[in-house]
Amino acid sequence: MSKSDNVTNLVVIALGIFVVYHSYYSLRIGILISPGAGFLPFLCGLALVALGFVWRLQTILFKSPPQVENAGDPLAAVCEAEPARLPGSRVKLCLAFAATLAYACLFERIGFLAATLVFMLGWQVVVERQRWLKAIIITALCTAAMYTLFRYLLHVELPSNPLLS
Repeated sequence: MSKSDNVTNLVVIALGIFVVYHSYYSLRIGILISPGAGFLPFLCGLALVALGFVWRLQTILFKSPPQVENAGDPLAAVCEAEPARLPGSRVKLCLAFAATLAYACLFERIGFLAATLVFMLGWQVVVERQRWLKAIIITALCTAAMYTLFRYLLHVELPSNPLLS
């Protein structure tokens, strides 16, 4: 197991434990018939812990075989090389984080529809680098689908735009 795999695995397990602890002690879990606000986060935290332990066991039990030097075969050296990291992946990660943070800040202030439209359009254009027409179509369809799901199928009260109220 590489050092980065080890650290990532421990972070996943620690995050799962934190979510379980927080949802159990800070939120009301309720019961299966009448779940509380902490029920789904509690289950997700348990899943993170379980998957983290499965990942750890998998890397311990199924270690990758040692690398064999193939000095005479240049194709084997290319196939066994570690994949190169994309240079823009860190920038894309930072943009995605900034967009999600902006969405979280705008959600209550300008309402679900406006915040989701801005977030989805920004995500498609800035993070995913989609063309404008495709980005607008994806944004409109996804926002309408999410609004329908939460408002009409799950009966969740979504924040409305305070400017229109």
